Amino acid sequence: MIKAQFVRIRPLLLSLLLTSLLVGSGLAQSLTPLSDLTIRLWPEYDRAKQVLVIFQGRVADGVSLPAAVSFTLPPTVETLHAVAYFDEAQGALLNIPEAQYSLVEGPDGKVLTFTTPGRRFQFEYYSSELLTISGNVRELSFSFTADAEIANLTLELQQPTTAQAFTSDPPPDATEVQQDALAYAFYQIGAMSAGDSYSLRASYTRSTDEPTVGVNISMSGQTPVEVGGSGLRDNLGLILIAAGVLLLVGSLGYWYLSQRAVVVPEPAARRSSPRPRRSSSSRKKRSAAPRRASAPTSGRKLAAYCHRCGTKFRGDAQFCHACGAERRAE
Repeated sequence: MIKAQFVRIRPLLLSLLLTSLLVGSGLAQSLTPLSDLTIRLWPEYDRAKQVLVIFQGRVADGVSLPAAVSFTLPPTVETLHAVAYFDEAQGALLNIPEAQYSLVEGPDGKVLTFTTPGRRFQFEYYSSELLTISGNVRELSFSFTADAEIANLTLELQQPTTAQAFTSDPPPDATEVQQDALAYAFYQIGAMSAGDSYSLRASYTRSTDEPTVGVNISMSGQTPVEVGGSGLRDNLGLILIAAGVLLLVGSLGYWYLSQRAVVVPEPAARRSSPRPRRSSSSRKKRSAAPRRASAPTSGRKLAAYCHRCGTKFRGDAQFCHACGAERRAE
């Protein structure tokens, strides 16, 4: 009897099983695949004893927009610090209102779901559970499980200022001191399928609980660098060179213009000093010119010296051979 009833309901059970498989397959395929995802972990960055976690992702090119994305976060996450998408037209991140995304309990933690109008998106949250502090020793533990396919996953861990003896498991693929003068460790995970997990553990020592943004970066023993390479300090050398070139060009221009300036001298005052001695050619021309009639000198003695330049006259000369002045009678 029981066997006969089972035979009768077996087609129904098979139909229900097939339907559940199809529905489950459809849900799995409905999750939006990502071409890139970078997870940034910044411990003690701007909040003491907390880790700032930043997700920056990109929806795969074959997916039409807007696209729904979903992430499983640690169960201790209570609120999101920010949820945004990148607007290509404005070239800026735009916040997604809190009413347009959800953070609800899931089987493995909190599930964040939102729809992004842009292909690139970003969300952030703070966590105090990721970081364990014991005296000067800090231990960080982070794990991530992919909800959808990710073509390339990268994880970045920022080392706080004054951090020492940094180690991690697994070790980083690369480390770099960037323009904010902070050291970063990079982990290239690569492609992940839905359900794949990745875990990271790191430790370092630090003698202060003050956040990184509240500490003078020079305390870390690293050379401070302005963000973007476009600050005044980075360009001070170029500015000084440009100022020198402008000063040189201005000086040359002033000199050139001053040389071309025409100076009209004022009429010279009549000089009372002796006139310069004329050349022999001038004297010849002067002697060849018709002489003015001299005043009668009969009965008067002629001056021995020129009344103008003081040169002694020659013989019975009527004019000074030096300046051409007429000889007077004494």
